[in-house]
Amino acid sequence: NRHVVPEGTTKVGVTLSDGTEFKDVSVLGRTSEGDSLDVAFLKINDLEGHELVAAELGDSTKMQVGENVVAIGNALGQFQNTVTSGIISGYGRSITAGDSSGQGATENLINLFQTDAAINQGNSGGPLVNMNGQVIGINTAVAAGDAQNIGFAIPINDISGMINQVLETGKFARPYLGIRYV
Repeated sequence: NRHVVPEGTTKVGVTLSDGTEFKDVSVLGRTSEGDSLDVAFLKINDLEGHELVAAELGDSTKMQVGENVVAIGNALGQFQNTVTSGIISGYGRSITAGDSSGQGATENLINLFQTDAAINQGNSGGPLVNMNGQVIGINTAVAAGDAQNIGFAIPINDISGMINQVLETGKFARPYLGIRYV
């Protein structure tokens, strides 16, 4: 997610579930703060002899309320390889998300899946998968306060065009018009 990769960051590290670390990782791009999609794209420049298998993408438009899903991530940034299960509780949700302190910047996110699969801090950017193991969403936010087990994920179809652009060109560009309404 964009909120995990601070603006201006050009290099990051990636650690796989088996502990393999890649240090030569570029940030190809990230959506702007005003964009309703909280997405960043990374590229591992040197696989150091490792062969990675791409995750299979599903069709997020086929998901129905009540269908089982699994959220994968690093809960709280310290519990690696966390897997939680739940259902799609709703779709088409719009939320205003901010950092956990409540004092940072906020962003408006639209058309999200709502799930009761626990999505905690640290799970951002992890996949939300269907029961066929296909990625149907990207974990992005959690409802705070008195809520329990209300998480949100970006439907994968909402960013499939961006994914294809990066795969085809190796670059990320997001057009904008430069006009705001009041």
